[in-house]
Amino acid sequence: MEATYTKTTGQKLEGVAFQFCKVATVALVTGRYALPVASGLCAIFYALAWIRGERSTRCVLRYPLLVAPFWAGVCVGSLFFLLR
Repeated sequence: MEATYTKTTGQKLEGVAFQFCKVATVALVTGRYALPVASGLCAIFYALAWIRGERSTRCVLRYPLLVAPFWAGVCVGSLFFLLR
């Protein structure tokens, strides 16, 4: 028999808060380059995940091969506007 574990509301909210904590940390460290750094790393890691066999994701787009080019485009676009 398999035991099921349900998270409390507090644990769910802490999980969301932790995600924002990670985003805020990247923004604090990278400053105005936070968007291109975060989106570029996101694209790289989703591509690597796909190469290593992961065919689905919790991201809204659901597939690493859709998520990676989207975030790569965001990275390039934001770098363009920052550096021009």
